[in-house]
Amino acid sequence: MQNIFLGIRDNSFLDIMSLLHFASGLGLGFLIIIIYKTTFRKIYFKLGFIVLIVWELFEFSLRFLRIYSPLFLEKLKFIPQGWAANESILNIGSDLIVGFIGLLIIYLIFEQNESRKKSE
Repeated sequence: MQNIFLGIRDNSFLDIMSLLHFASGLGLGFLIIIIYKTTFRKIYFKLGFIVLIVWELFEFSLRFLRIYSPLFLEKLKFIPQGWAANESILNIGSDLIVGFIGLLIIYLIFEQNESRKKSE
């Protein structure tokens, strides 16, 4: 029986790629703060979640190309073939959640630092 929560790549809630999505959320959080120089909640989370969703849509388009236009996908040699692998809806949702957790951690760290600076 498959373990739906942990382990099976692209089918479980958490798999080895979850680490990459978590790290992506952390990195994206840093980029948003560095580029926009703000932790304004509305902008930060909207922008972060939009980027995470666009990334999942990009991966979905690669799966579509793998099925309906494999020759075109082969010409895109700079894109790793693993990105076009089938993913379950559960795994796609968990990718977004784990990436969002990475965003949230960076937000909380920077927000805590900002509130310390204001209280000094």
